[in-house]
Amino acid sequence: MKTTNAIIILLMLLFSSIAFSYTNSSEQNTTDKNTQDSLKQYVGEYVLEEAGMIIDIYTKVNDTQLFLFVEGQPEYELVATGKHKFSFEVSDDYNIEFKNPENGFFKELVATQPDGTYTAIRNGEMKFDDLATIDKKLTARKFSGVILVTQNDSIIFNKAYGKKNNQEMNDLNTVFDICSITKQFTAAGILKLSMQNKVSTDDKLSKYFEDVPKDKKDITIHQLLTHSSGLSDGIGGDYDVITEEKFLKKVFRSELISPVGEKFNYSNMGYSLLGLIIEKVSGMDYETFLNIEIFKPSKMKHTGYIIPDWNTSEVANGFLDGKEAKKPNEENWSENGPYLNLKANGGLLTRASDLLLWSQAIRNHTVLDEAATSKYLHPHFEFNDIYTHYGYGWGIENNNSEDKLVVHGGASDLFASDLWIYPKKGITIIVLSNTQEEYVYSIARKISNFLLIE
Repeated sequence: MKTTNAIIILLMLLFSSIAFSYTNSSEQNTTDKNTQDSLKQYVGEYVLEEAGMIIDIYTKVNDTQLFLFVEGQPEYELVATGKHKFSFEVSDDYNIEFKNPENGFFKELVATQPDGTYTAIRNGEMKFDDLATIDKKLTARKFSGVILVTQNDSIIFNKAYGKKNNQEMNDLNTVFDICSITKQFTAAGILKLSMQNKVSTDDKLSKYFEDVPKDKKDITIHQLLTHSSGLSDGIGGDYDVITEEKFLKKVFRSELISPVGEKFNYSNMGYSLLGLIIEKVSGMDYETFLNIEIFKPSKMKHTGYIIPDWNTSEVANGFLDGKEAKKPNEENWSENGPYLNLKANGGLLTRASDLLLWSQAIRNHTVLDEAATSKYLHPHFEFNDIYTHYGYGWGIENNNSEDKLVVHGGASDLFASDLWIYPKKGITIIVLSNTQEEYVYSIARKISNFLLIE
């Protein structure tokens, strides 16, 4: 399913079409000498208050290279393009300019990117909005969706906004497409089978599928779970009709985009393969297995593709440019839910209250025992452009601190979703929307910034 990566500075999204370079520029002859010789004037922390972020600017290699860092992201080298101006080398759409010099340092960092221009203040005092202020800003921005926030299992914020469709408003029980948050349920299903000694994360594709080509036969379940298999993102549209036989042929004929096990490459079709493995090992349809082994034990009665037998009025329509589109389950699905270009990697439908039950089930070991949960939420793969680490269907940040965060978002053309859990803090933040707006992915960050300083 469609994914949208992190925009470097502002929104910490889940998924990007731009890969930023970590190498030195080969075009140093275009660099303004005065800029290159005085990089220290840019160094410092710059506060981007509207996104609740601190941007750290620093130098390396005898003060000849300038870098930018935002928590939760890799560091990025800035390449000088003019007087006090820098870019990320690979795209002219993303630029940094330093302005307003004072006492040998610049007070402002101006970031320009396709969706607008943003100004961060050097050494500014970070001001975090409280929940009431966030609520007012979301209302003013005409946010559409549901937000649920809990602390120590007590609900501290729960509100619906906007339209479910052209006739009805969203309510606390509205059902949304959670897009790629689906992946964590697929991963949990694999670990449940592992607990039953039916699957090992070290198992190779060739154990479960015939005629796996040489370049893919040694791909392991672990590599599928961590997006390190080398497989590409997908092989077709979410709603394309495709049989299992045709799907496997296309996957096995596709070219690897990196060596197996070496790089993080977000792969929806890798998770669809995991869904097929669940079916082969369990002898059940993917959704049936999740319903029996995960949803029912977690008391999640309103989560699935078709088993919940949705009332038409429960499921939100997506909105694109203000126009109502179809409900997700009105799209071209089979009698068992979506076809394999979407199945097991995205498209599950649920409500915010069910995701809260899931957060509790994870922390209480309702579905996965302590050992399996530790593996589930472990930072298996380090340093990628979405999260600092990736576990099994989860992004992992700050693993060794009290502020450990397990997080995943989802995006389609019509829906946006975010699920943040601070297991050691007892905080869960759920954001579900039936519009695809970039700012949706800043909401959980703003809420967490406020809660973590309380």
